[in-house]
Amino acid sequence: MHRRWLTVLPLLGLTLGSVVAAPVTPQRVMEFKSLKDPVVADNGTAVAFTARPDRGNPEGRIRLANGELITVERAEKPQLSADGRFALFEQPVALLEQENASAKARKKLKGGAVLVDLQSGEQTAYERVKSAAFSDDGTLLVVLFEAAEEEKDIDKEEAPKPGEGDDKEPAIDDKELGSELLVQRLSDGKTVRFDAVRDYALAEQAGSLAFSTSVEEGKGNGVFRLGPDLAVLPVFEQDGMGTASLVWDRNGRQLAFSWGDLTEQPRHRTHKVAVWADGELRWQDLNHADFMVSGHSKLQFSRDGERLFIGRQIRTAKIPEPPKFDSEADLTDIDRLLARSDLVLWHGDDEQIKTREMNQYDKERKRTYQGVWHLKGERFVQLTDGALPELVLAENRRYLLASSDKPYRKMISWAGFYRDWYLVDLNSGERRLLAEQVSSGDKPTLGPDDGHVFWHVRDALYHHDIAANRTRKVADGFSNENHDYPSPAPGYGFGPWLENDAALLLYDKFDIWRFNPAKGELTRLTEGREATTLYRVKQTDPDQLAVAADAELLVHGVNEQSKAEGLFRLNLADGALTAWQQGDYKISFHAKAEDAPTLLISYQRYDRFPDLYRSEGANGELARVSQLGGQLADLDWGQAQLVRWQTEDGQALKGVLITPPGYDGKTPLPTMIYFYRIMSDRLHAFPQMAINHRPNFPWYASEGYAVFLPDVVFEVGQPGPASLKALLSGAKKLVEMGVADPEAIGLQGHSWAGYQSAYIATQTDFFASVVTGAPVSNMTSAYTGIRLGSGLGRQFQYESGQSRIGKTLYEAPELYLQNSPVIYADRINTPMVIMFGDEDDAVPWEQGIELYLAMRRLSKPVVMLQYQGEPHHPKQYPNKVDYSIKMKAFFDHTLKGAPAPAWWQQGLPYSKPDK
Repeated sequence: MHRRWLTVLPLLGLTLGSVVAAPVTPQRVMEFKSLKDPVVADNGTAVAFTARPDRGNPEGRIRLANGELITVERAEKPQLSADGRFALFEQPVALLEQENASAKARKKLKGGAVLVDLQSGEQTAYERVKSAAFSDDGTLLVVLFEAAEEEKDIDKEEAPKPGEGDDKEPAIDDKELGSELLVQRLSDGKTVRFDAVRDYALAEQAGSLAFSTSVEEGKGNGVFRLGPDLAVLPVFEQDGMGTASLVWDRNGRQLAFSWGDLTEQPRHRTHKVAVWADGELRWQDLNHADFMVSGHSKLQFSRDGERLFIGRQIRTAKIPEPPKFDSEADLTDIDRLLARSDLVLWHGDDEQIKTREMNQYDKERKRTYQGVWHLKGERFVQLTDGALPELVLAENRRYLLASSDKPYRKMISWAGFYRDWYLVDLNSGERRLLAEQVSSGDKPTLGPDDGHVFWHVRDALYHHDIAANRTRKVADGFSNENHDYPSPAPGYGFGPWLENDAALLLYDKFDIWRFNPAKGELTRLTEGREATTLYRVKQTDPDQLAVAADAELLVHGVNEQSKAEGLFRLNLADGALTAWQQGDYKISFHAKAEDAPTLLISYQRYDRFPDLYRSEGANGELARVSQLGGQLADLDWGQAQLVRWQTEDGQALKGVLITPPGYDGKTPLPTMIYFYRIMSDRLHAFPQMAINHRPNFPWYASEGYAVFLPDVVFEVGQPGPASLKALLSGAKKLVEMGVADPEAIGLQGHSWAGYQSAYIATQTDFFASVVTGAPVSNMTSAYTGIRLGSGLGRQFQYESGQSRIGKTLYEAPELYLQNSPVIYADRINTPMVIMFGDEDDAVPWEQGIELYLAMRRLSKPVVMLQYQGEPHHPKQYPNKVDYSIKMKAFFDHTLKGAPAPAWWQQGLPYSKPDK
C-alpha cells in the first residue's frame, strides 16, 4: 500500500513574482477582494464566484470553459443553470446608498438580481427582488419581486386586523399579500408574469414549478402549477386561503402544500395539508386538541416520494393583553394592577434559567414536532413531541434518529450540553433508547439501509444492531487526543457509509478506519499515525447516501508537524492511497459538478491567495479559474515560517512567525503576538484581509513588525499559568533567534485570548504593551454572570468549558482567585488598552470595567475603549476602523517609539452630536 508523504508540485507558481515597496495600508485592506461563494455548473462548463472587498460593492465573476471571464458589477451569491448557459446573481443595494440612508429608510431598501447570458454576455437586471432561482433542469428562470411600496389610505392603528374586518370583506394583513412573479423560458426568452404570488416551489430534480396566490380581498386565492408552454393550471382554489408551505417531491410528480384562512390570527391559524398527484388531491386535517399544523409547519417529501414529513405545533392558549383602566375605581383594583405587573419569576428548580428561557421563547412557541404521512397507506404517525423534540430527517425507509436534551437542561448552566438519543420507528412511532447523556457534539450516525447505528460517548465507540436490538462496545478511545478541557473528550466523527450498511468509515486523530458490523472487524485503511498525518474523506456528492465497496474516495491530508496538506485518492477495494496534489500549502476542496468530473479546489499560503482551480477528476491537471492573487503583486506582504520551541518543563510547542518582506534575520524587530489556542495550523493560511477586532498581519509586517502566532496548550485548573508558560517561552525563543527586540514585544488577544493577555500582564513585565479585547478579569464574578446572546449562565465555561477551572467556585475558590487578573492588578506595570462593546453578548462588559477601575485606582497605565451598542466583536464598520487604527497607533508608540497618540496621553471627553 502507498502511504508515503510525497511532494507533488502543481503546475503553477506558489510565490509572489516580485516585491515592490508598497506598504499595506488600511485603505488597501478595505479594498482587497476575497473570493466567496464558488459554484460550478452541473455539466462543468462554467464556474462562478463573488469577489468581495471588505468595504465596498461585491463583484460577480464567471469563468467559462474556454477561459473567457465575465464580470458583473455589484453582484454576489451566484447560481448557474444546469447547462452552464446562464448565471444568476443577487444584486445588493449599493453600499453608498445604504450608508447615506437613514435607519428607517435603510429598512426599505431592497436589492435586485442580475441574469447573465453566458453565450452573448448580455446582462439583465431586475429591481426589488425577494428571491430568484433557476429550475433544476435549467429551463426556467423564476423571479419573485418585493411588493410595491404604496401609500396607505388609513393609518396603521385604524386598519382592521385579521378577524376584525367586515364579514363580506374579511381583513387580510398586507404582509400576507402576494407580489409579482416572473417566469422566463430560457431557451427562447418567452416570459410570463403573475400577480399576487405569495410563494413558489421548484422541484429538486425536475423543471416543475408551482406557486400560490394571495390577493387583497382573498378572492381567487389558490395553488397553481406551470404546464406546457408556460400555461397556468389550477391545483386548488379557495377564497381567503394562504399557503404556509409549498413543496414538490424530488422528481416533480407530487406537490404538497399546507393552507389556512388568512383572516384568522397568524398565531392561532390552523392549516390543512394536501398532496396533488396526477390531477388528484388528497387531504389530511391534522389539527387536533393537542397539535395543530401552523404557519411554521414545514413539509418535506422523502426522496422516494412515499412519505411526507409534517411538523405540527403544540396548541397553546392565547395570552391576553393586560386589562385597561376603564374607570377611576380600576386604578386601585388589585387584580388589574397585578395583571399589569412586569414580573419575571426565577425559581431554583426551573428547567432553564429565565434569561435562557426568554432567549428561546419565540423559538419554542414556533417549534414544530415531526410526524409522517405514509402516502401509500394514508396513515399519519406522530414521531416527536415535547418529551422527544428533535428528529434527524434522513432518507431511511423504516427508522430515524431523534434526541432530547430535556433531562439535562438544568445542568446546562454548569455542565454544558448533553442529550439522549433514540431510534424512532416510522411505521409505529415506537421509540428505542440508544444512548444517554451523550455530548451534543457527538452526533450518532444511522446506516441508510436501517441496519446499524454508531455513536461515541465517554471515551468509547458503540454499535447498535437494529434488527437484533443489541448494543455492543466496538472499541475504547477514538476520542480527541488533544482535548484539554475539564469535560469528556469528544470523538473525531464519522465518514460515509458503504452501500447496504456493509461498513462505516470512521476516524481517530490521524487515520480512516472501516468497521464491518457483520463481522465486528475494525480495519485501519491509512497509516497516518506513523506519518503524523491526519486523513479525512471529502464527500464530493452531498446527495450520495452511501459509497460502493470498491469506490475511489477523495481524501484530504494534513501533516501535523510540517502543516503541509494534500488531496489523495483512496481505493476502498485494495486500500491504495495515491497522492494527487500535495505540498507546503493549504489545499481545500470546494465543489464537484453534479453531472461531470469537474472539481474545484484552491491552494493558499501566507503569501499566496487562495485562487480557484478546476480539474477534470482527482487525477487531472489544474486550470486556473480566478486571478485575485494578482492583488498581491504591488504589496509588501512578508513571509511566514514555522517556529518550534520547548517550555521550561519540556513541553514541545509550535507557532507561526511572520516577518517583513526581505527580512534577513540580522536585526531584532518590534514584535506583536496574536494568539488564542492552536495557532500553528495557520502556517499556510492566507491572512484574512479585513478590518476587524484582529490586527491585520500583512499591514503590520509591511511596516516592519514581526507577527507571532504561538500555540497555547492548557492545564485544567491553571489556564492563566499555562498561557503564561506558553507565551513567555515562545517570546523568549524569538529573542533567542534574534528576531524579536526584547524591549519591544506586545500582546494582542480577544475574548479568551483577551483574558490570557490580561492575566499575563499581572505576572510579568516582559511584554512592553498589551491590547486586550473583551477579557474576563474576575472569574469569581464572571462565574455567575450571563451570556446575553444565548441567555445561558456562564458557570459551564468554568466547570466544564473553555475557562478550564474544572471545579465550582465553592469547591475551589482559590483557583478562581489565582486565575483572575483583577486580583493581581497591583502587579501590572505594562501599558494596557482594554476594548469592550457595551452590549457584549458573550462576556459581561462589566468585566472590562472591573479591570479598568482596578488599574485606575492603582494609577496603572490604562485606557478603556467602549464602543457603544456593540456586541462581543465590533460590527459597525467605523468602530472597527477606529479600533484598528488605535491599536496600531498604541503598538507603534510602545513598540517602535512613535509619538504617543493624544487619546493615550490625555483621553477623550465624552460628547454626542447635537440634535
